[in-house]
Amino acid sequence: MRTSFLFGVLLTFLMWGCISESENNTAVQQVEPVSATVDTVISTSTVDEFGIPVDSVEVQNHTVKRNESLYLILDKYDFSPQEIYSITQEASNIIDFDQIKPGQKYRAYVSADSTQDVSHILLQNNPLEYVVLDWQQDSLQIYKAARPLSSKTVAASGKIENSLYQTISSQGASQLLANRMANIFAWQINFFGLRPGDSFEVLYDKQFIGDAYYGIGDVKAARFTHRGETYQAYKFSHGDVEGYFNEEGESVQKALLQAPFKFSQRVSSNFSRSRYHPILKKRVPHTGVDYAARPGTPVLSVGDGTVTEAGYKGASGNMVKVRHNSTYQTAYLHLRGFASGIRRGAKVEQGQVIGYVGSTGRATGPHLHYSLYKNDRPVNSRTVELPSSEAVPDSLMDVFAEVRDSLNRQLEAKIDTTADDAPVITQVR
Repeated sequence: MRTSFLFGVLLTFLMWGCISESENNTAVQQVEPVSATVDTVISTSTVDEFGIPVDSVEVQNHTVKRNESLYLILDKYDFSPQEIYSITQEASNIIDFDQIKPGQKYRAYVSADSTQDVSHILLQNNPLEYVVLDWQQDSLQIYKAARPLSSKTVAASGKIENSLYQTISSQGASQLLANRMANIFAWQINFFGLRPGDSFEVLYDKQFIGDAYYGIGDVKAARFTHRGETYQAYKFSHGDVEGYFNEEGESVQKALLQAPFKFSQRVSSNFSRSRYHPILKKRVPHTGVDYAARPGTPVLSVGDGTVTEAGYKGASGNMVKVRHNSTYQTAYLHLRGFASGIRRGAKVEQGQVIGYVGSTGRATGPHLHYSLYKNDRPVNSRTVELPSSEAVPDSLMDVFAEVRDSLNRQLEAKIDTTADDAPVITQVR
């Protein structure tokens, strides 16, 4: 019995010990520390206005000196002749070495430590475009890029006192804006005949690189009052339709005929900067197109305009000149004679007969020499892109009306808007 009692006490003691150990283990588990959450901070590199990292580098700005080439620039940074040769070979498809001129800016990015390793060399072609040689990767990367442009839409207005150019300049605007407006309204307004009191309003884009002014962007809308009549133009682009149109959706530009004939005539001599002259026996510029045609073939004015010359002009023979607007002028040479009423100051319409094919002046046979001038410079009438006279199609009139009304509101309110663009990589080796 005693033995049984002692065995029971021992068994109870052992069981109590196990329970106590279990409780102690449980207590330990409860106080075990929980793993802490660590915030990871991702550091970003500081970049300059060209998008190149400048952390831990020294940026060295230079100007190309006289007779300094890419070879000498690279040699300055201890590249070996073999390395320079390899670099110039790789860069030849992107860099025009002949365009590296004195005064051009370039910069080198050199490590700030004792190694003085070059990570980038940047050649700035102009304030907008640049070329980068990048050694950051395992191999040399070469690319051409453009700095981001910001565009700000602004409004300007003024009254003409002397000329459009002087009025624009007096407001601190670029004379290029005057050129843009003159080209837009060239068919409606003679800008050589502006009068004091004529006025204009214009909505256009100014372009900036950073905070620095870069140039004139698009003219978006313009109004011009000349001799009491107001002309309006709105830039509209939708699909294949693009140009300047008046408030009714009609083009403010008028097309010129491709050739001054009702029917096609054979081209006997093309426009050329150097053509062998069959009479002078030497090479001279041929600033027009010759059409071989039968004597007496009617010659047409390619557009509306005013006759500025009509008479015999030496080697040109009988000649008619027509000014179509402030941009375009045409000349018709070697005529046999003039159509009725064709004299200086006469108004002519597109397709009107102004003369007849002949061989007067310095000519080897009957033909018409036809010249087209743009801003008083001869251009090839067969290849130059002539303005379109197509109106906004009916299917797009609702879209055009929304654009027109929006531009009118901006023009009236003189609202400024700014849009920033991202950097653009334009070419990569």
